[in-house]
Amino acid sequence: MRKIAFLLLAAAVVATPAVAGSKKKEPKMTEAEAQRDASWRFVRDGFPLVLPSWAMPIYFHMKDDDAKKAKDKKKDKM
Repeated sequence: MRKIAFLLLAAAVVATPAVAGSKKKEPKMTEAEAQRDASWRFVRDGFPLVLPSWAMPIYFHMKDDDAKKAKDKKKDKM
């Protein structure tokens, strides 16, 4: 029984680095891509400033719904 437990433990230890190495790594952004991304976030986050007052509740409600959907998807993956 001890031999089987030891073999299972050894197999788990050997398999752990292989599983950790198989994770998909995101490519690093270049400086130009990072600048473009920062500019887009600035425009996207500043959008409510140019909306008329009657459209702001609609915009924020849609944004809140998107955040809830993303949170639900994250829970489903776990």
